[in-house]
Amino acid sequence: MLSRRRTVEWIVTGLLGGLLLAGGFTAAVFQQPLLAAAGLTRDGAPDTLDPELLAAATTPPPTAPAVDGTGLVGAAEPAVPGAPVTRAQLEARLDALDTSLLVPAEGGATTIAYEVVDVTTGEIVASRGAATPLIPASNTKTLTALAVMNAFEGTETFATTVVEPSPGTIVLVGGGDPLLLSVPAAAGAYPQPASTQELARAVAEKLRAAGTTTVTLGYNADHFAEPGWNDTWPATYRDQVTQLSALWVDEGKLPAGGRSRTPALDAARTFAEQLTAEGIAVAGAPAPAAAEGTELARVESLPVHVLVEQAMNRSNNSFTEILGLQLARQVGQPSTFAGAVAAIEGQLTGLGVWDEGTVLHDSSGLSRSNRITTHMLARAILLLDSEPRLSVILDGLPTAGVAGTLSERFFDDTSAPARGVARAKTGTLSLVSTLAGTTVTADGRLMAFAFMINGAPNGWAAKLWADQATGVVAGCGC
Repeated sequence: MLSRRRTVEWIVTGLLGGLLLAGGFTAAVFQQPLLAAAGLTRDGAPDTLDPELLAAATTPPPTAPAVDGTGLVGAAEPAVPGAPVTRAQLEARLDALDTSLLVPAEGGATTIAYEVVDVTTGEIVASRGAATPLIPASNTKTLTALAVMNAFEGTETFATTVVEPSPGTIVLVGGGDPLLLSVPAAAGAYPQPASTQELARAVAEKLRAAGTTTVTLGYNADHFAEPGWNDTWPATYRDQVTQLSALWVDEGKLPAGGRSRTPALDAARTFAEQLTAEGIAVAGAPAPAAAEGTELARVESLPVHVLVEQAMNRSNNSFTEILGLQLARQVGQPSTFAGAVAAIEGQLTGLGVWDEGTVLHDSSGLSRSNRITTHMLARAILLLDSEPRLSVILDGLPTAGVAGTLSERFFDDTSAPARGVARAKTGTLSLVSTLAGTTVTADGRLMAFAFMINGAPNGWAAKLWADQATGVVAGCGC
C-alpha cells in the first residue's frame, strides 16, 4: 500500500512539476553563474563546474545512443508500458550512456557504480560495481538521516534554556538546536524555528517581575563534548560548515559574512543585546558558566522529523553534523565525531544496511575519507520508502527539475522522463558526484536507485550522466 501511495504522490508531483518546467530551463542556463557566485551550487568543497560548459548548457547535451534489442526505445521517449526489459537489457542501456566527458586526467581513474532496486519486491533490476566502496559526498546525509529517524520517534525537540544560579546572574544554555535563530522567521515562512529573541522577551518578563533590571550573563555549550572541527576536513571547508556547538544562532553565520569560530560566545552576545533591548541591562561581557540554577524560560527546537527534513532538503552540512551528535547522545555514545559515527553504524547495522568495508568520519559527507558502497546506499533508500516511520525523510528530497538542489537539472531529452517524477539526494565534492533517490517507471513501478561517480574531473558531466541514468530508469518499461 505504501508503494502505491508513493506512486500516486510521484505522479501528482510530476503534473505539478510540469507547470514549472518552462521557467526551470531558463534558470538552469542563466542563473548558474549567480548561484555559483553565491556558493549555492555545491554540497561540500568547491564544485568542479567547468565554466566553458555553461555555454554548452544552451544546446542539447549529448544523448545516449539507442541499444538494439534491449526492449527500450530511443533516448528521447520512454518505453511503452507493459514491455518489460530484463536486468541485462537495462544494464546495457545504462552502460550505453555517454561517458566521454568523464575521462580523467592522465594517471587518474574514473569509477561509475550504480544499483537500481524495485521498492515493492526488493529485486535488483540493475547493478554495476555496487560492492566497491566509494566517496559518497553529501549522500552520507542519507545514512545519517536514516539512523537518526530510526533512533528517535521523530517528535522530540531540543531546548535552549536560561537558568538563574543566583539573583542577578543568568546563564544561556544550549541544547543543540541546529536551527535556532536570532530573530523569528518571517510570518508565513516554513519552517518556524525557535529564536533567542523570543527567549529574551520571556526572560526579561520574569526578571522584571522579580524586580531585577541588571544581570551578568554566562553561557554554556557543554551539551556536546565535541570541540567542533573534524580532523579530516580541510580548513578551506570553513565556508561550508560552522565550528560545531550546542549553542549558536543563525547557524553561526556572521552578519558581515563568513562563519563564527566562537558560535556560543557570539550567540551569548546576541542574547545580551536582545535583553538590553527588553530593558534588562547586562553588566560585563558574557563568559562560560555552569548550566546550573532555576530555569527562567526556554524555547524548543522544531521536532526531529522536521530537522531531518530540512537537513536533507537544504543538504546542510552544519545541521546534519549537529543531528549526528544528537544521535550519539540519544543512543549513549560520546557526543563526538567518533561517537556519532559509532551511533550511525549501530543503527544501520541493526537495520541490515551497513556493508563491510564502510568507513565514515563524519555525519555530513564533507570528509573525503568516507567510503560506502552503492549497494548500501540503494538499500538505505529502499528502506526509507518501505517503512512508514522512516519515509518522512523522503519528504525532504528535492524533485528532479523542479525543486531544491535538482531544480536546475534534468533538462535534456535523455533525463526528461525523470523530470518532476524522481526525487533524490545529491552529493558533490571535487571529483565526486552522487545521486540517490526514487523514481516511478513508465509502467508504474517504484524504483530506488543510487548512482556514484568518483574520479571524473568534469563535475558538470558527472551530474549529467547521473541525471540521464535516472531518466533511463524512469523511462523504461521495467
